[in-house]
Amino acid sequence: MLKTHEKMDTLLMLCDELMSTSPSRLEPRQLRLWNYSYALSSSVYFNNNDLKKGLACLQRGLFLSDSLNDPLCKNRISSTLALVYSNWKMNDEANELFNQVIANSDKSDTLSMANAYLAKAMHMVYTMKYDSAVYYMSLIDKLNIQEEDMLPGSYKSVDYTTRFYKGWSLSEIPDSLNRSIELLQSLYDDYHAHKEETVSFESVCFRLGKAYERAGDPKKADFYYQEAKKLILTRPVSFQLFETSEPLMSTYIQENDTKNAMQLLPVWKTISEQYYDNQLNGMLAYYSVKQDVAGMEKQILEAEGKLTQRRLEIVILVMVVIVLMLIIVWGIFYWRNKKRRLQTLFQVLMRRYIEWREMGIYLVSKQGESLPLLAVGQDLEATTDETLQESSDSEGTSDDDFYRNLYYRVLLVMEKDRPFLNPELTISLLAKAAITNRTHLSTAINRMTGTNFSTWLAEYRVNYVIHLMTTSGSDNWDMLYEKAGFGSRTSFYRQFKQITGLTPKQFLKQRKF
Repeated sequence: MLKTHEKMDTLLMLCDELMSTSPSRLEPRQLRLWNYSYALSSSVYFNNNDLKKGLACLQRGLFLSDSLNDPLCKNRISSTLALVYSNWKMNDEANELFNQVIANSDKSDTLSMANAYLAKAMHMVYTMKYDSAVYYMSLIDKLNIQEEDMLPGSYKSVDYTTRFYKGWSLSEIPDSLNRSIELLQSLYDDYHAHKEETVSFESVCFRLGKAYERAGDPKKADFYYQEAKKLILTRPVSFQLFETSEPLMSTYIQENDTKNAMQLLPVWKTISEQYYDNQLNGMLAYYSVKQDVAGMEKQILEAEGKLTQRRLEIVILVMVVIVLMLIIVWGIFYWRNKKRRLQTLFQVLMRRYIEWREMGIYLVSKQGESLPLLAVGQDLEATTDETLQESSDSEGTSDDDFYRNLYYRVLLVMEKDRPFLNPELTISLLAKAAITNRTHLSTAINRMTGTNFSTWLAEYRVNYVIHLMTTSGSDNWDMLYEKAGFGSRTSFYRQFKQITGLTPKQFLKQRKF
């Protein structure tokens, strides 16, 4: 506060480097400095008249301090932002921020409360509410801050600022004019030796001259006006000098002091142009940043809306899939239950049908019209007699009746359609042809013949080979076994010997003999 900024570029570079660091790598104390670096960067941008970047940095720092739940850093950045708004004559925004800072400050932290009261008092001075400014200054006095409580530089800065604005406020209150002169004169005496390096010392000179003018001492007033004018003319031209150059020029004009007015005029003109440009750029920057923030908020709202819509679509899709799965599962169970009922009904009907057709099957088998194989016919008659005998012994057992009727139905299919001639015939295919399932078919064959399906099928094929050899007189086994449905010569020879006990050649010799 007491020295000019000489290392702005270095400060900005350090702040940029600090802001580029990932917060996850920082300790809590470093994290606070990382967050506060946005306020430091903003001061550099404001001094370089890059108002939009400075305002954006403050807004970013305010958002981060709020998200990191760091009230101390938030209050510091809020105070800086509020003073910027106050300088741009945005009094409503500034008052709102100042009130938030005071409300959120830790009452046990005297330094934080002093900074909050001081910032509010400065704003009251800028808005010419001098009684309120004096009130907040009195609150700072009640905190009774000692020099050893603060860093030397910080204490000097707070002490210098407090004494200056308190003296300024008292100079505008008639009953406190002497107290104002006392405060401003002591401040002038303390820092006069370093007036070139002291920030806003020209304001101290002007306000002290104004106080002497109101006290009726024009000589001293003119002396301090001259001091203020010299400092303004020697300092680099900046809009920050406007709060002193503007009232000083007005004073010279009111007193018809043409000489001093003309000396100050070129610098005052440049300072005024910069000041109003700064005000205009400040308002433009404010609304530009506000528009950018509104645009980002709009994008966020649109993204959230799309995300919500996407989530709703996913929920609806999941619900549709669940409903479809439930329908499919219900359909599967319903179909299985329906199929079971239909199968039971069909089996009952088939039993009745087989019973009606049983007598016809016996007559057909006896006459030999539907059985081209003699051996199979004999086997059928034997099996039928045995089955009838077993049926008479176990009359009333529905399972035996079911499998006996099923076996007759299979024999009818075998004699009528001759599926055994198909080398690819399986028990499942035969079960479909007989309108049953493989389990019932296997059980029926086993109960009625005492053999399994493979042996039973092989007997059919071997008997059919013998039938062909008998009826055609051919002894070409290669041609005969293929017609009978055997898949290979090896399988034919093996099953022929297994059933007849002889090889095909032995069987042929024995038959000729």
